[in-house]
Amino acid sequence: MKLMVIGSPGAGKTTLIQKIIAQTGWPLLSLDHEWHQSDYSDEAKIKFRQTQQRFMAEHDNWVIDGNYTGSMDLRLAQADTILWLQVPRVVAIYRILKRSWRFKHDRRTRPEMPAEFVEHFDADYREFLSFVWHFKRDNVPKLRHQIAKIRPDQQLIVVRNAKDKQRILAQIKSRLD
Repeated sequence: MKLMVIGSPGAGKTTLIQKIIAQTGWPLLSLDHEWHQSDYSDEAKIKFRQTQQRFMAEHDNWVIDGNYTGSMDLRLAQADTILWLQVPRVVAIYRILKRSWRFKHDRRTRPEMPAEFVEHFDADYREFLSFVWHFKRDNVPKLRHQIAKIRPDQQLIVVRNAKDKQRILAQIKSRLD
């Protein structure tokens, strides 16, 4: 299975993916990890795309976590299943604040982030929270535009709650049996 996982920061992507990986052993490419190791230059954008292409070519089954609409075309071309996690923005903000507090006290709580990543509660952090608050308005239209391109052989699954997550995990388990 080639699985793309998208959604707002704080939607629960990493938590769900950790369960999927534990259940399947499939390799994971965390786009946040890759991108936040870069210098964010135009050259880094090219390398970012190349990393994704190489990862997908090297594995029969994979999970890729992250939106990054600028390179989503690559993943959509090869994914057979797209999980789109959607939660209310208040829930997303709460989860982000909680994970930031935990990360500040124990860096092991966010293994998807590069070792050199540091989070500061500053203007950039407030800008990030604003990004999350306005995600539905500013980013969901971009995601919908990309998702509109999926083929009939691809499956889009919208995940809104714990029951949906359990259903997904059960479906994946049944495919493995």
